[in-house]
Amino acid sequence: MSLLHPPAWLPPQLTFLWPIIWVQVLMLRAQIRAAYGRGVVYRWSLTPNLRVYLVRIEWMPGQKKARAILKPAAYTSDRLAATCDGRAARPAYSIQFGEYHDGGIASADRRGAQPRVLNLPLPET
Repeated sequence: MSLLHPPAWLPPQLTFLWPIIWVQVLMLRAQIRAAYGRGVVYRWSLTPNLRVYLVRIEWMPGQKKARAILKPAAYTSDRLAATCDGRAARPAYSIQFGEYHDGGIASADRRGAQPRVLNLPLPET
């Protein structure tokens, strides 16, 4: 793969546009070398508008083996965690009567503390 020899997977109708793609590949390579150093194995791809983008970094120098999948970061706030695990979708009166046992009240009961009572009206039925 060079300026005059596009990769074999490139469709023939894009061959005349290869110099434009090649310049973007060179810029991506320069950015990766500046950030990670030489010898990094990476994958790139093209958008339908012929923009080159980085798909993933396969291997970096000094890396002994393939990277293990990283655990997702913990939620930054309890409000975000409640939204993601469904606590925010439950009505507040169900927490008052102890119907929710995944977190707050159930953990307070196990520790021997009294659950917090919210003074909310019952829903209209």
